[in-house]
Amino acid sequence: MSTEAVANGFKMHGVARSGFDAGGGSGLYDRARPTYPIEAITTILRESQPATGAPLRLVELGAGTGIASRMLLSQATTPSSDGTPPVGIASFQAIEPSAGMRSAFEKNISSLETGLVGELKRKGQLAPNAEVTVDEGTFEEFDAGTERDLVVIAQAFHWCSDFDLALTKAAGTLRKGGILALIWNLEDREAAPWVAKLRDIYEMHEDGTPQYRHNYWHSMYTTASYGDFFTADAPRHFSRALPTTLEGVKDRMKSKSYISVLSASEQTQLDEQVENLFRSLSDEELGRRWIDKDQGVWEYPYKTDLFLFRKK
Repeated sequence: MSTEAVANGFKMHGVARSGFDAGGGSGLYDRARPTYPIEAITTILRESQPATGAPLRLVELGAGTGIASRMLLSQATTPSSDGTPPVGIASFQAIEPSAGMRSAFEKNISSLETGLVGELKRKGQLAPNAEVTVDEGTFEEFDAGTERDLVVIAQAFHWCSDFDLALTKAAGTLRKGGILALIWNLEDREAAPWVAKLRDIYEMHEDGTPQYRHNYWHSMYTTASYGDFFTADAPRHFSRALPTTLEGVKDRMKSKSYISVLSASEQTQLDEQVENLFRSLSDEELGRRWIDKDQGVWEYPYKTDLFLFRKK
């Protein structure tokens, strides 16, 4: 497989471009991928709010179909349960290299007719002059201005091809004290045997593609730009279980870029392996916890890791 694809001067891993263009455009990615813990999202917003209390100016790199964007926008424009006013949004610029993902983002998020932005503005939660846009770009090559409060990257930074350049670009975008937030969801193989067995089925198809759990992205810590521009908070970790079904499990698997580029027959074989996994073992052997057995709904355990870095 190609190491990268190049379009309009922007570099993107070939598997990511092919897989995410397909999954993003079809709606599979947005349907199958989990959201993020509300506590994680509110932490990001709270830590990046300016001391003046001004609305946030934020940038999201690798925004995809807008799964994290949707939560950031909603939480930033909704008062907390204790009555604390929302942080507010002055501008939100999404950067995404995949055309399929950008198309989904425009439809679901930034469109005034069909997206969340239009809904929030009609409700008066988002100011009429608040700008929410999506543009083409990568971690290493994007234009988002300067003096921003927050640069957030959700479920994506492991795809970065040049961490030193990416951190330099992020630092140039942030104000002093601004936040770079990296967040990942990961299926928790330690929480249930079926998750470990499921991951063993599909992870054999990774074919060397970058994955969060391999920690290749840790090379960012040895770059000159990291030492020059950032200090790190202690990592934050969250655990939870989300409802799923057999079809949901299969869709989650097929939303992975390295699975979505497989042939139709290969994907069918994987579906059959997953079906056989749940057919051949008891709930006790699987460690499956039912939410509604009659409806075929059970718990899908996830871990979420959040890393915050402050610009010096």
